[in-house]
Amino acid sequence: MSAGEKKRVWGEFAARETEYLDEVADRWGGSGAYAQTARRVATYGEAEWEQINREYAGIEARIRELMEAGTEPTDPAAMDVAEAQRQHVCRWYYPMTHDLQVRKSELFLFDPRYRGPLEEKTRPGAPEWLAAAVEANATRAGSPA
Repeated sequence: MSAGEKKRVWGEFAARETEYLDEVADRWGGSGAYAQTARRVATYGEAEWEQINREYAGIEARIRELMEAGTEPTDPAAMDVAEAQRQHVCRWYYPMTHDLQVRKSELFLFDPRYRGPLEEKTRPGAPEWLAAAVEANATRAGSPA
């Protein structure tokens, strides 16, 4: 994609693409998931990235709706949105186990680059709510979360 397409589709991420990709390579570069993701995303154009963004925005909207309704993270509807998030990653990037999703949900809790955007697009407290829903979903699936 061109620089303009990246900026349009990725927003602020486009300006820091190299920095973020270097971090991902350092963190997971030796994994099969990293290799699979690299192969997959290399084929994505603007249309695919727009679809990825739309789908994830729907997940964020559902998180916001459930939280506004007072839904507990252990409720089946909350676990379903956690599963939708996991399936989104599986569909577009790499097969994500429940255990890995639990570990990665810590990024929403402790990394402001993940926490801030999630709270902006949902509501304050969403990182804790989502992490609890992810853990409950893993337990529901029989994963040793």
